[in-house]
Formats: sequence, structure tokens, C-alpha cells
Amino acid sequence: MESRPIFQYIHFGESLWYLREIKAGRKIKDILEQIGNVFRYLEEFNLPVTLRAAYKLEILRDKFLKLDTDSDCTEQQANELFAIMKVLESTFVAESQGNIAFIVTDKRIDVNKLLYDVPSLLAPNIFNSLSDIARYDFVEAGQCIAFERPTAAAFHLLRATEDILRQLYCLLVKRKRVELMWGPMVTHLRQRKKPHFGPLLDHLDHIRLSFRNPTQHPEKIYDIQEVQDLFGLCVDVVNRMVSLMMARKLAK
Repeated sequence: MESRPIFQYIHFGESLWYLREIKAGRKIKDILEQIGNVFRYLEEFNLPVTLRAAYKLEILRDKFLKLDTDSDCTEQQANELFAIMKVLESTFVAESQGNIAFIVTDKRIDVNKLLYDVPSLLAPNIFNSLSDIARYDFVEAGQCIAFERPTAAAFHLLRATEDILRQLYCLLVKRKRVELMWGPMVTHLRQRKKPHFGPLLDHLDHIRLSFRNPTQHPEKIYDIQEVQDLFGLCVDVVNRMVSLMMARKLAK
């Protein structure tokens, strides 16, 4: 999968149209520029059949390169180019029908941020304070939401949240265990008198009961609206947990 601005498709179409509708009097250098664009986009857009079929266009380009590029295109040259492009157009249309492009639609969360700037969706300085796995999971969750794979996004969000919860627990409790389970960690943190952060623990319990536990079962399937709600919940508790850890470390 690759990201490509839609303008490139428009530019490609403009170059094809320019050569298809060429008239006598156009500058040779302008024609050469548009021919170069066509060959470049045929390669970038993975259209090998049309690229092979463009051999006559390549021959004509070589002829033009031998001319004074500041000279004007003659009527004979224009007619030759028109005939080449007319035949090439049929091949291009047939092949391009098999190349499918997907358009990312708007979400409640800014799509550009989901794809390219997930850190800006968390509080300032939070993302860089996350563990490597949590950063990875948040970035993957953003892309999954943008491309409408909501159940996959939920898995990444919950993994990231649980990872940060484990870090908070180990920092406060100072225990190293082989397995740290979400529920027991929250329960144990509630039993501590200091520090008191009941609302955060309430949110963590809500996420565990309403999202994390059901997600472990194969029948749970998320829709795009539900996972965006979950994104907001996870961002909130992660912001809170990381802020607590940062404050705790500064206090030492």
C-alpha cells in the first residue's frame, strides 16, 4: 500500500489530454515535457501493458529530441502524434480498469492526523513518553480507523492502553511479575491510599468491562463509530496515566 496525492492522477490525465488534442504550432519542448510525464506516470501507476504499447510514442519522442526544441510542431507531426495517442488510449482505458484506487473518507477524527500525525491526537508530550509498543499500537490504530478496519483498531488501542497500565502499576507498586492482568492491577491500585486517582481507575474499569473483555471473544465486531469512541476513551486514560508517571518521576 502506498500514499499518492490525487493531484498526480489529474496531472496524468492532463498530459494524456494534451497529447491527444495536440495541434500544429505547439512548441516541441512542451510536447516532450508531456510525453515524459506520460511515461513517468505509466511506470508509477503500474501500467506495464500500456507502457509496452507506447513504443511508437517513444519512437516519436526520439525524433522530436533530434529537433530544435524551440521549434513548432508541424501539422504532419501533430497528426502522427494524434494517431499514436488514439491507439494508445484504448489500451490505457482497458488496463486502467483493472487498477483499483481506494479513497479514504472523512471520519469524526481528522483523517490526516490518523494517517500521519497520531501524536497530535494525544496531549502534548505524551506520545513520545510512551513505550515503543504503545507508540506502534497507536499509530496502527490510527491507520486502521482511517482505512475502516475498526475491529483491528480496537485490538491495537486496547493493547497500547494495557501496556501503559502495566508501566504505571510497576512504577507505583514496584513489583515485577511474569503476568500482570488488567483487572487485578486496577483492583490493587484501588486498595492503595496514596496516590488517589479513583476517576482514572473508574475509566480503566469501564474500558476493561465494556471493551477489553468483550474484544477477547470472536463474536465481538466493532463498527467505525464505536471504535472512534474507544479511541477517545483510550487517549483519555493514557494521557492521565502518562501524566501521573511523569509527575511521579519528577517528584523523585
